[in-house]
Amino acid sequence: MSAIPGGTTAFHDLPAFLAQPRVNSTALSADGGRLVATVQTLSEDRTRFVSGLWEIDPAGEREALRLTRSGKGESGPAFGPDGVLYFLSEREDGSEDDKHEGAALWALPGRGEAAVVARHPGGVTAFTVARESGALAHTAGLLPGAADAEAHGELRTARKDAKVTAILYEAGPTRAWDRDLGPEEQHTFVRAGAEGAVVDAGGQGVGLEHPGDVALSPDGTRVAYTRFVPGRVPAENRTVVVVAHAATGEEVFVLGDVEHLYEAPVFTHDGSAVVCSRMTWPTYDESMDMTLVRVGVDGGETVDLLPGFDNWPVGAVCSTVDDVLFFVADVEGHAPVFRRDADGTVTRLTASGAYGSLCVAPDGRTLYALRNAIDSPPRPVRFEAGVADQTPVELPAPGAFDALPGTLTEVQANAADGYRLRGWLVLPEGASAENPAPLLVAVHGGP
Repeated sequence: MSAIPGGTTAFHDLPAFLAQPRVNSTALSADGGRLVATVQTLSEDRTRFVSGLWEIDPAGEREALRLTRSGKGESGPAFGPDGVLYFLSEREDGSEDDKHEGAALWALPGRGEAAVVARHPGGVTAFTVARESGALAHTAGLLPGAADAEAHGELRTARKDAKVTAILYEAGPTRAWDRDLGPEEQHTFVRAGAEGAVVDAGGQGVGLEHPGDVALSPDGTRVAYTRFVPGRVPAENRTVVVVAHAATGEEVFVLGDVEHLYEAPVFTHDGSAVVCSRMTWPTYDESMDMTLVRVGVDGGETVDLLPGFDNWPVGAVCSTVDDVLFFVADVEGHAPVFRRDADGTVTRLTASGAYGSLCVAPDGRTLYALRNAIDSPPRPVRFEAGVADQTPVELPAPGAFDALPGTLTEVQANAADGYRLRGWLVLPEGASAENPAPLLVAVHGGP
């Protein structure tokens, strides 16, 4: 964050503060030589944020280089094994009949211009790429009664022409956070490559909070995704993980039961198993609990990978060379990265901060991620995959800023039963016992 006219920083000027670029996701190429991040910047009229793709130097020696620029923006980058960079965008494709709604899947080669790889009426929600084969999978909606994308497009056109926007609910749920559910149901579509036939691997239900949860095995022969299964009452709603044949869409098995929610599947390095999160549904007698489980790619016994682990793991990423697993978990105001070895040993890799968007280098020895903290927005960083409690190296990227004005101190107190209660004390510049500042207490909500 650079200084602004008048000798102050953007912390002292709200418009300048809001104009700071924001990094919100990363992707690493198959050879580990390229790291790309999605960066949000203000539009020219300063009324909205627009995402663009920037190349970040993994070595941290060069400044970031902007790769894409459009009024619609680009998001969700992912590399294919041949180095092609895929992303989602609603940008125009330059054709005379470009009247499509929603995001399309684009491919940007190492040299040349980006081109559309896949479209879907209403847009593509999310996608993934098989690490070895380059097969593609994406999620997109189908209206009730639509057997494929073409029929879905015809129904969307009919609704639009008839000026129908109503949704008929015959069962719950009807909303997820701030959006209405339906009338479309997200489906998982797989194709062998940019020119391959598209296969519908099944619906994901209409109650998912985060539609687009899909993964491909390294060789592209299996696809896994999360499906919402409604119950008779809200307390019985569940999410399961479906594993299907990518070539036919036929289900291989469904991982789910009445006591847990399964989601966020990823494949192991050799494609022999699926790892996903499993959450125990809370009751009046038992609190919610979360762990990571592993099951063979063709089904079988479900193995708890973190028995006795006290925290809730999220964002699991498998090593590209062995059975090492990396994940993030909240710990006393931080969300460090953890490493789980094949023998079950768990090591905390980062000392402070909260992490996301983990990327593992091809040799499994280096990790890239976004690190944020109470005094820092998300910044791309690099750190080693086998060193405990380390401080990562920040990589040059848009949105850098100077030190936080004032002071930040971690404080704690002990409850009546001895339990340690902690928080952050933020003091503005110049605050002291002789010059006290007003006190604002921000307490996390919940029971």
